[in-house]
Amino acid sequence: GPTVIRNYTVVDNRAHVDRSIVWRNSYVGEGVELRGAIVGRQCSLKSKTVVFEGALIGDGSIVGAGAVIHPNVKIWPEKEIESGATVKASLIWGSQGRRALFGRFGVTGQVNVDMTPEFATKLGAAFGASLPKGSTVTINRDPHRSPRMIKRAIIAGLPSAGINVLDLRSVPIPVARYYTRLEDAAGGVHVRLSPHDNRVVDIRFMDGKGLALSKAAERDIERVFFREDFRRVYLDEIGAINYAPGVIERYTPDLMAHLDVEAIRAARMPIVVDYANAPTALVLPQILSDLQCQVVALNATIDETRMSIPQEEFDRSLQQLAVISQAVQARLGVRLDVGGEMLFLIDDRGHVMPPITTLAAMSALALKANGGGTIAVPVNMPTIFEEIASRYNGTVERTRVDLHDVMTTASRGHVVLAGDGRGNIIFPEFHPGADGIYALAKLIGFLVSQNVTLSQVVAELPPYYVAERRVSCPWEYKGTVMRLLNEQYKPRREAQLDGTRVDLGREWVLVLPDPDEPFFRIYAESTSGPQAQDLADKYARVVEGLQH
Repeated sequence: GPTVIRNYTVVDNRAHVDRSIVWRNSYVGEGVELRGAIVGRQCSLKSKTVVFEGALIGDGSIVGAGAVIHPNVKIWPEKEIESGATVKASLIWGSQGRRALFGRFGVTGQVNVDMTPEFATKLGAAFGASLPKGSTVTINRDPHRSPRMIKRAIIAGLPSAGINVLDLRSVPIPVARYYTRLEDAAGGVHVRLSPHDNRVVDIRFMDGKGLALSKAAERDIERVFFREDFRRVYLDEIGAINYAPGVIERYTPDLMAHLDVEAIRAARMPIVVDYANAPTALVLPQILSDLQCQVVALNATIDETRMSIPQEEFDRSLQQLAVISQAVQARLGVRLDVGGEMLFLIDDRGHVMPPITTLAAMSALALKANGGGTIAVPVNMPTIFEEIASRYNGTVERTRVDLHDVMTTASRGHVVLAGDGRGNIIFPEFHPGADGIYALAKLIGFLVSQNVTLSQVVAELPPYYVAERRVSCPWEYKGTVMRLLNEQYKPRREAQLDGTRVDLGREWVLVLPDPDEPFFRIYAESTSGPQAQDLADKYARVVEGLQH
């Protein structure tokens, strides 16, 4: 039937618009279905939203991903519908508004939809108002043009609150973290294109140690932002904006000082490195050259269009790296993520190593090198870490399933290695933040000093069998599901660190509500692969059943 879409409205991939009117400056997300509906000006309909016959979405409203608007429902202007919500009655009085800015990846939003220059400037002013007047903040970005635009908007907001800005331009995230700590800055900001969606920009904030902000600091920024209680300083108190000098030059010598450089040079290790067309190529080649590694470099030129790629393409790049590594008989194949934080490995036999196996191998090498110590891993990691630690007189400290909590634990001084099992690896001796560059250098040092190959280390690891599931759940049912789980499995529950973990002897299950989206994650470990899959499926059905 006839459809009218006004100027400057964006209709994303696989959206279906039928017999509907969409006014100007609106956004219709991926997979959205509009059937006989009217959408006002400056509305945002996130992915997989469904709006039925006769429904009306008022100007300036936001409808979260997966929400369903029933027939003839009227949403008055400036409302926000939560992700996964089902709306059967009209929303007229009151404005729900955005309740929180921060999520798992910082402050995120679609470019020029949620994440506009005006929004970013206000956010920069709010961050500045939460810091002492006259403080210094570092700011960094990835090479894409969207983060560049948002970064400059943030820079505009910070000096208005009396904050000095040190612009790091575009360097890997670990370098930005390290420099922030060295400069005694009050905090830092990194702006990136989301690695999960090239339409989304993430703004990640750091404290003076280069670590993610505490929840209390995030709440302070949100309070200033929503109340618009910005600090506006007088003429001569406006902050200065300068380019930071010698950023990479300060990072590299300090990294080299933590390595047995002469031993590594003598080994002349052959490796293949995929730089992912990212700023890591500005830092890592010189380090590997100084260590006299024999490097085959892939994707070593920076390309802003490669800052976010689909998961399928990433998997293909790992397989390609494995083939090349085996062909040139490299002892190690490496790919870093575009931020330089995460490390993905190919062993000397050309096998792609799962991130959990990578963390387990690094843990074994670090504990052996240190004669014991403590490793920190999240509660959703398998029990092989306790087995590995017991071999080398070490201990394991479990953390919440959150990289910030892993980094906070690593910063306490007694941890020799920490990681999240997704590719982030931390060596607190250098910096308690995730650093794929330093992790690679340490791995080369371990392999040389212990005279082993990576495949030999992996062969000595205990076997593990894990499975993961994702179960949709509306926000309003999450609390009920958790309460019922805790009541039903109380006799078999362990001390709860994160979510609900059920101990079943040689098996365990963790049910974890996602903090940002309307679903649960189910993690399970058992004595075989099929049993782990069956266990995860069983508890996925339990979570689904408790919603009704």
